[in-house]
Amino acid sequence: MKQLFLEFILMAIFIIISGTYLSKFGDIIADKSGLGQAFIGGILIAMATSLPELVTSISSALVGAPDIAVGNAFGSNTFNLVILAFADLLQGKGPLLLRVNYSHILSGLVGVLLSALVVFSLILSHFMNFNLSIFGVGVDSITLLITYIISVRMIYRYDQKNPLDPDDPVKEDPNPDYTLNKALMGFAICAVVIVFSGYRLTITADQISTLTGIDQSFIGSIMVAAATSLPELVATISAIKIGAYNMAVGNVFGSNIFNMTVIFFADLFYRQGVLLQDAKIVHILTATVGIVMATIILIGLFYRSRRSFMWMGWDAIAAAAVYFAGVYLLFQLGLNVI
Repeated sequence: MKQLFLEFILMAIFIIISGTYLSKFGDIIADKSGLGQAFIGGILIAMATSLPELVTSISSALVGAPDIAVGNAFGSNTFNLVILAFADLLQGKGPLLLRVNYSHILSGLVGVLLSALVVFSLILSHFMNFNLSIFGVGVDSITLLITYIISVRMIYRYDQKNPLDPDDPVKEDPNPDYTLNKALMGFAICAVVIVFSGYRLTITADQISTLTGIDQSFIGSIMVAAATSLPELVATISAIKIGAYNMAVGNVFGSNIFNMTVIFFADLFYRQGVLLQDAKIVHILTATVGIVMATIILIGLFYRSRRSFMWMGWDAIAAAAVYFAGVYLLFQLGLNVI
């Protein structure tokens, strides 16, 4: 048992280090290729930091662990949102959301929409026994991918028409000596390390679930999700340190949007059936926690209250409280569902 936990921790460390450098190389690629700030924070870096979730969920699907695959996607979303609460604490006095652009409301709402679509699918599958698939891939998963593609195009066009505030600091290239080709090579190497580590992390998590009797839903939603979301944590903290608040918030919302497409790719590699049909209904709890947290943050972003407590905005405090309540409930369910 100790060996399994040690391997889990070691693979998590590999993912953290590789994910951090992956984010760094993705940032350099975005700058060197001339892509805009919206693409850097909300799309390219979000996709880069979400690669661990993608690899881990696909690996889970390959080994026949649908609950780890789905739980990882939803758990990562909730963990990413609680990162904003931590970022609010780090950035100093006053709410973080006072310092960011209204345009993040659009990407936040898209994330809520995608999560709601999965909840709707889980309800249809488990309570109405209604499922449609094409070549073994659920129509619900395909709908997620199509919605993601349309949404990304819409977000990109909106950001082109409504650029971020000119007062936002322009992030300098942290490695001016890097060429685009070097950054692409570094990105590829980090991706390979993440593929290997993510696969081993999934195998280890599945074995821990079997030996301890703790449900895969909890393992995937909390343990695996926290490990694969640490690159987002590092990227967000780095953005906060240089005052790039829009970059930090854009990375979190962008990652949450991309994480929902992870379900499609996991379904594509899941050969025992349809992914969301075989996943447990308990994932509705994790999804709902994420939706509630995102809604609280979006309300805070729109309302822009200046009130704070212990340097944190009340929206961040409320979102963090919902997260920890959800973790407790999911842990209790995980102990009772074997």
